[in-house]
Amino acid sequence: MEQPNLSPDLSIRQLNDWAVMQSQRLRSGLSGDSANQTAFVLSQAAKLAEEVGELQAEVLGQAGYQRVTKGRVFDGNSMAGELADVMICVAILAGSHSVDLGKAVAAKIQKIESRHQPSTPATD
Repeated sequence: MEQPNLSPDLSIRQLNDWAVMQSQRLRSGLSGDSANQTAFVLSQAAKLAEEVGELQAEVLGQAGYQRVTKGRVFDGNSMAGELADVMICVAILAGSHSVDLGKAVAAKIQKIESRHQPSTPATD
């Protein structure tokens, strides 16, 4: 498979497309029942939970509430890596459910923004 040419300002569409390709790559490496759709989705949900846990540890570490383990540095680079892991897992999970992440995020942002719009007074 050809390596995608991804820029640092990756779009949600590019992430979504890459995640679909990655899902196919991951599933091709599985055997038997673990390659079926249900098992794959469950394993990706578990992977997302794992990555969120690592992100939580990173947040706690940067706030000084995590025990510093040998060789573990909590900094901007490690935070970026953990956030990226979470986003990738979310994109793979979205792709496995045929969710258009770009549309979903845009719709959610629009909903959030509508809560903050000043209400227009009724006119007679």
